[in-house]
Amino acid sequence: MGVVLLKNLFAYGQPTGAGLITTSARAHPAQKTRRCEKGLDGSLVSTASVSSGDLESQRSTTPAEPCNSKSWIRGAWTALTGFRPTARMISDAIIGLADGMTVPFALTAGLSSLGSTRIVQLGGIAEVIAGIISMGVGGALGAKAESDGFKALTADTTKLVLGSSADAIDLIHETLQPYSFDLDQRNVISEQLRQSSDKMVDFLIRFHHQEKEPDSSRPWSCGITIGLGYGVGGLIPLIPYFCVGPHEVFLALYISIGVMAVTLFLFGYFKTVLLAEKDCEKSTWKAFKGGLWMLALGGGSAAVAVGAVYGIQMASPPGEH
Repeated sequence: MGVVLLKNLFAYGQPTGAGLITTSARAHPAQKTRRCEKGLDGSLVSTASVSSGDLESQRSTTPAEPCNSKSWIRGAWTALTGFRPTARMISDAIIGLADGMTVPFALTAGLSSLGSTRIVQLGGIAEVIAGIISMGVGGALGAKAESDGFKALTADTTKLVLGSSADAIDLIHETLQPYSFDLDQRNVISEQLRQSSDKMVDFLIRFHHQEKEPDSSRPWSCGITIGLGYGVGGLIPLIPYFCVGPHEVFLALYISIGVMAVTLFLFGYFKTVLLAEKDCEKSTWKAFKGGLWMLALGGGSAAVAVGAVYGIQMASPPGEH
């Protein structure tokens, strides 16, 4: 029984006390399996047998998700580029794009009040380059710190298991108790894990501390993704200033505002779609609100930057305007 419990734990990633299925179901798919559920007195009671074929038919007849916009977007990206991004890469790209589309936009809008397209071009490019470097290095250092933290946690857990197995057993009981394991089941699992210090360390890290070992390439991929995201987002508000004359800065500003209004809304919309719920109606409304929120955030920062520059100009002596 202890081996079965451990298989369920490490195979499915979450302990569960009720509804344990014996290993014969996996060894003989066509045979029937018996479910064991907890009775009122806490003992395991055998219930009606269920055919594994029936389980497969139940899985096959499961209705499709009502809203499939998230998978459609990811599938389209994979078909176009041949590359499937991970959830962490999507998160890093969102961080870089969000900062890249707000900070440089606010800066260029503020510099536009000086009346020179050249100043906006130079200042914007300098800010984007500095932002790429700072955001990329910051992301890489953050991912490196995450990796170092996991190594330190592994070392501390290994020291605990090798030095005080009783304390480690207590942690195992504490981890399993919320999942409706009775005392006998917890003792069986504890005894099985006691036979291998490596498995006990792995169990405590995965289920007690709820940590997962970061990828060794995580610092590099994180820094590059965040930096590139910032660069792409930061260049969008700068493009109109390279398409107008040297004294048409306000025309470029108006074009930039229009472009960024659409871009910020679409970014907020599709960013929310990637994290949307299965309910299509709810996810569409949340995505719309996410687009409006991103638009308000970027537009508000740009308005504050323009207001600050105008305020400084109005407060300075007339000869220095």
